[in-house]
Amino acid sequence: MDDMIFGATNDSLYKDFSKLMQAASKISIIGELKFFLGLQIKQADEGIYIHQTKYVKELLKKFKLVDAKHIKTPMHPTTILGLNNESKKANEKTFRGMIGSLSYVTMSRPNIMFSLCLCARFQKEPREVNLFVVKHIFRYLNGTPSLGLCMKK
Repeated sequence: MDDMIFGATNDSLYKDFSKLMQAASKISIIGELKFFLGLQIKQADEGIYIHQTKYVKELLKKFKLVDAKHIKTPMHPTTILGLNNESKKANEKTFRGMIGSLSYVTMSRPNIMFSLCLCARFQKEPREVNLFVVKHIFRYLNGTPSLGLCMKK
């Protein structure tokens, strides 16, 4: 086993489990979890805050959207997506890369899930209009990179 995360709400249970695990195998207790698989975790007395600020900023750099204008919603409310054969074809590899990257962001940003799923339908033959909507989601993330999930105690 490489890595393991465990937690407890009771200090004595935490200490007992930790001692049992250390006796059973060679493990080291690193301490409070702060970063795991691209998720940034902040633990406080009020609860736990999970976000992907670092990952979102890396994606914006990767897809050259760091300087993109910030917008307030993941998708414009009047956006209608459909098969638009008149629009120019978009680069499939780039489009699919953007969709896959955004899919990982939904772990801490469920607010983009609906817009992303609509866009993901067009991965077979993406068009420029579809790519524009995906970039719209990135522009939204550019304005709100540190939003995440807050789980109160």
